[in-house]
Amino acid sequence: MFLWAQGCWAQYWDFEQPDYSKIEGAVKNRASEMYYPKLLERFQQADATLGLSELRHLYYGFVFHPDYKADKSAQVKDSLEVILQKETHSEEDLKQIVSFSEKILDKYPFEINTMNYQLYALEHLGDTTAYKEVSFQMEMIFETMLSSGDGASKASAFYVIDPAHELILMEALGLRSEDNPQAMGKYDFLELAANDIGLEGLYFDLSPYRNIILHSLSNHNL
Repeated sequence: MFLWAQGCWAQYWDFEQPDYSKIEGAVKNRASEMYYPKLLERFQQADATLGLSELRHLYYGFVFHPDYKADKSAQVKDSLEVILQKETHSEEDLKQIVSFSEKILDKYPFEINTMNYQLYALEHLGDTTAYKEVSFQMEMIFETMLSSGDGASKASAFYVIDPAHELILMEALGLRSEDNPQAMGKYDFLELAANDIGLEGLYFDLSPYRNIILHSLSNHNL
């Protein structure tokens, strides 16, 4: 996956920042090919015919979905963590990992860490068909994020909808950091450890997530 992401990063020379206003109009329009329920259904089926424009509407359009929020429910995640912390996993444990992962992904389809747990369980269960589908879904998410920028500056920041995607994308690109992300308004800056390309850090645009936090704080202070 890491080599794939690095190769995908290299191929994008013409980046396109998401236009959230246009995306919102398209994903909420029932007559549009980008209508969100249609796109989500195709993604969940690992539809290989999804193009980059559709993937961008899918990933960035999730910020207009009712389930997109900063305070995600931890109940199912806690149940999953209990199983993951076991030193060894029985077949039943692996099946539960898949089941809990599916419940999480039904509500939050871009939980990449959860998809990784699911891949672990599917691999050990020998379910190659489901493994390939989840792997393909992850590739689609990475391709979308990488199409938004190169992360080298604020002007060419990677656009992500979840803070967790920052470290995941960094690691997928074969880069390391020895520090936590620094918040800069709508941006996060992640200082990198020494690397072969001489990049000091990566910038991420977290606009929708920051807006939710600000809205939540504003309502709390009313």
